[in-house]
Amino acid sequence: MTTIKLYGPRMGSALRAHWVAAELGTKYESVAVDFAKGENRAESFLKISPMGQVPALVDGDFNLAESMAICSYLIDTAGSDLGGKTAQQRALAWQWSLWTALNPHPHLSKLAQPMWTKQANSPEDEAECKAALAKYLPILEARLAANPFVAGSDFTVGDINVACALAYAAYSKYDMAAYTAINAWQTKVTSRPAFNHARG
Repeated sequence: MTTIKLYGPRMGSALRAHWVAAELGTKYESVAVDFAKGENRAESFLKISPMGQVPALVDGDFNLAESMAICSYLIDTAGSDLGGKTAQQRALAWQWSLWTALNPHPHLSKLAQPMWTKQANSPEDEAECKAALAKYLPILEARLAANPFVAGSDFTVGDINVACALAYAAYSKYDMAAYTAINAWQTKVTSRPAFNHARG
């Protein structure tokens, strides 16, 4: 019987955990959380995810929140090299994961917010986000023009983390046409069978 439960949808930040589990072949129970009904604020869920956010993981009596932490846990418990085959590759996978989470992702996420909130961003906020992305995305473009994957020669969790963040560009219809290396890499990594399995 499966002990792992993974709470959250198969999109956004939560998709990272589903994608890693699919790459690893990890068996788990997928549990939906209905935010409209306030299920994320229920006392039982807050014991699992103190901020009431998804994804969240339960493995027996162990609870864990935050998508990247969940990815790391799944990789470690599986004894997989999806995190990287060497210490340097693992470090680079997490470097680019964190760089993306701290830099382009907040701006892509903000541009995409109207899709969920139904409220438009102010022209000032939109201009600020686009200016920041024009600064950050060329850095990732240069990395992927010189390397097949973010950590170098091998596909790692870094690619999963970065790809899930950049998916917000599609939600916001942000124009990524100028970034040919990023687009080619995104097509490559999202063509993996595990990605399609994770998306359901």
